[in-house]
Amino acid sequence: MDPAPPLDLLAIGSHPDDVEISCGGTLALAATQGFRVGILDLTRGELGTNGDPETRAREAAEAARILGVALRRNAALPDGGIQAGDRTQERTMVALLRELRPAVLFSHFPQDRHPDHVEASRLVDRASYHAGLRRYDAKGEPFRPRVRWHFASRVGFHPTVVVDVSETWERKREAILAHASQVTLAGADRRPTALNDPEFLARIEARARHFGLMIGVRYGEPFTSADPVGFRDLHAFLGALRPHPSAFTG
Repeated sequence: MDPAPPLDLLAIGSHPDDVEISCGGTLALAATQGFRVGILDLTRGELGTNGDPETRAREAAEAARILGVALRRNAALPDGGIQAGDRTQERTMVALLRELRPAVLFSHFPQDRHPDHVEASRLVDRASYHAGLRRYDAKGEPFRPRVRWHFASRVGFHPTVVVDVSETWERKREAILAHASQVTLAGADRRPTALNDPEFLARIEARARHFGLMIGVRYGEPFTSADPVGFRDLHAFLGALRPHPSAFTG
């Protein structure tokens, strides 16, 4: 069987709902614009207060359908046990990157209150480098993504870029709601959490409005990169959105 075509963009989250919450609007926009987009969940979310791995897998598949991404995979690393220094986990990640061959990576911002988010960010950084080494002991041919961007999870940052996701906001919201075991209290055995708090979606929207305001649009998703970003085609660079003069002053 021929290998699947390389991905233009791969978003990597620790748990099955992380990327929808953090950058779902950007993924939906990229898919709409014809880019081949993938999602990689590192764990099955088995330590979650609500839901079980099977339920969460079904919800993740539905959310991926809503966003329009080409594929969604799960690395089956241990929830609560992601370790950037674990060689077995690193080899798993290297093999996945060599198989999927994404040009661009999205991953967690390395400063976060959730230990899995911090370790996932470090693990992705290590794996994306080692995947390009010919003698690194993992399946697949050497490959290294061109660019890595960090998305905001629980802790925000001053962004390098903000993507206008006004067009795909409702799809992002629908994809988040697809994770019903996490974001609703329906069900006799559900326990209250930060995600199923009635104000949770309002907080996500407020953050998107905040970052959208930075560039004078309704909704925005922030990204930052520790690496310089180069441009060969200046249309993207010179045509980038800038804040409208009235964005902050009314």
